Amino acid sequence: MRFGIPILSDRVAPRCTFADSVLLVSVNRRRILEQTVVPLEGTTWADLARVLADQRVDTLVCGGISPSTRESVQVLEIDVIDNVTGTTDRIIDALRQDRIHPGFGLVEDEGFDESSDDSDVMTPPASDQTGNGPAESQINCLECVDRKCLRGEACSLATIIEECVPPAWTQDILESAIDVACESERKLCRLAELVYFCLDMGYRRLGVAYCTDLLQPASILTGVLQRFFEAFPVCCKVGGITLDASQVHAGPGGGSVDLAATACNPSGQAAILNSLDTDINVIVGLCVGADCIFTRESHAPVTTIFVKDKSLANNPIGAVYSNYYLEDF
Repeated sequence: MRFGIPILSDRVAPRCTFADSVLLVSVNRRRILEQTVVPLEGTTWADLARVLADQRVDTLVCGGISPSTRESVQVLEIDVIDNVTGTTDRIIDALRQDRIHPGFGLVEDEGFDESSDDSDVMTPPASDQTGNGPAESQINCLECVDRKCLRGEACSLATIIEECVPPAWTQDILESAIDVACESERKLCRLAELVYFCLDMGYRRLGVAYCTDLLQPASILTGVLQRFFEAFPVCCKVGGITLDASQVHAGPGGGSVDLAATACNPSGQAAILNSLDTDINVIVGLCVGADCIFTRESHAPVTTIFVKDKSLANNPIGAVYSNYYLEDF
């Protein structure tokens, strides 16, 4: 049996096409016959499929994989074992013991017995001193193996949820969100989802709280929204509040700061859109922290459509798929 494992540095790549190479492991009767590493030339499914086909891989062992990539791999008659995480040494050891399976490595070894037939059941979190539920230090859904919630079953955190009664208006939002998310005939982009959601909710007045760094995307977005709704774009510098020396603190890099700069005013953005009685407000590129203030002070529900990332072309999720950036943390 020949396995192909997309890797990033010395670990299984979190997303199979965002890998720097493919680890190839040949196994026969629980013996490792061969293991080699083949570099990946790109980050598309075609680059991955080419390596798997050329190397005559029988099974792809990977982290996350999109439906389209899975279909492309399976067309090559290659099996897929997904949602696998761990170091290459640990994966090779699991292959040797014939223990690899979907979801392998999603929890640490402590907390469950790998030799037990019930190893797919998570050890219940410890209760707090009052016995009213799991202790705060034990709450980590990423470490759950059983994942009862995905089967519509109550988990150990249900008692906490039952104590929090959401306002009645949240049910309408959830129903509309599910309708959009479960759209089967189209693969909607985020902008299309926003339009469909607002139409389904009956919203008419939309606020656009944008950062001046994303002026052009905000302008294009507003033009699209105005085809369906009344849209009110308000920039982050609204009110013209200027900084003085006492308000300026050197950043992590210790660089110079323009003392004549205009301050961001998320509270002002929220106040203006509140006065316009918007049905929903859309964030476009507000800085981390400024978005918190705006969201807290907005009377209308808030969603984010574009985020700002000065290093990654406004694509912050790219950092978790890049070994270069992860090594900086």
